[in-house]
Amino acid sequence: MTRPTAGESIIVTSLPMIAVIWIAAFFVFPGFLPPLSPRAPSNEIATFYREHAARVRYSMVLLNWFSVALIPLLMVIVERMRAMAHRTPVLRYCTLGVAAAAPIVFLTATVFWLLAAFRPDRAPDLTQLFNDLAWITFTCGVPFLVAQCLFLAGAVYLDQQARPVFPRWVAHFNLLVAAALIPAAFAGLTKTGAFAWDGVVSFWVKNAAIAIWIVVMAVVVGRTKPAGAEATA
Repeated sequence: MTRPTAGESIIVTSLPMIAVIWIAAFFVFPGFLPPLSPRAPSNEIATFYREHAARVRYSMVLLNWFSVALIPLLMVIVERMRAMAHRTPVLRYCTLGVAAAAPIVFLTATVFWLLAAFRPDRAPDLTQLFNDLAWITFTCGVPFLVAQCLFLAGAVYLDQQARPVFPRWVAHFNLLVAAALIPAAFAGLTKTGAFAWDGVVSFWVKNAAIAIWIVVMAVVVGRTKPAGAEATA
C-alpha cells in the first residue's frame, strides 16, 4: 500500500472500534433509555443524577472519546473531496469548517451531563440547569450536521467527472439525512410531543439518522481512493 493511503487505512479500519464505543456509551448512559423528559421537575432530575452518578460519569467519558474519534472520519471525507472536479475548493473548505465544529457540539453536551453528575448533592435547580444545557445542546445543535450534509451533497452533485469520487446516490442520501436532522433544531421550543428533546423526531429519528450516516459514509469512504492514489500506485 502506498504511503498516501496508509494513514487513511488505519482510520477506516478503526471505525468498528468507534462504533463499539458509541454503542457502549449509549446503553451505559441511563438517561437515553428512555430519554429524560424535559417535563420532569427539578427534584426528580436531581434524584436521577444522585442514583446514577457513576454510570453518567463513565458514559460521558466514553462519549467524549467518541466525539474525538469522529474527527478522523470527517477529515478523510474532506480529503476525498479534494479529488472532485470543482473549479473552487470552497465546498471542501465549508465541509471542513462544519466537520470540525460538529463533534464539539457533542463534546459540549457531554461536559454538561458530566457536570450534572459531578456534584449530585447540589441544589436540584442547578442540577436541572446543567441537565437542560446538556439536552438542548445535544438535541438542538444540529445546524452544523445539516450544513455538513448539504455541502457534501452539493459537492457530489457538482462532481461531473467520468468517474466521480462518490456515487450520485451519496448526495441523495445526505439530503435525506439533513431533512431528518432539521426538526431537532426546534426542540428548545417545546417540552411535549414528537419535537421535544425526548420525542420520536428529535431523539430517535435524529440519533438514528446520525448513526446510519456514520455507517454509510464509513463504508463509502472505505471503497474510494484518496486523491493522487492512482498516480502514486
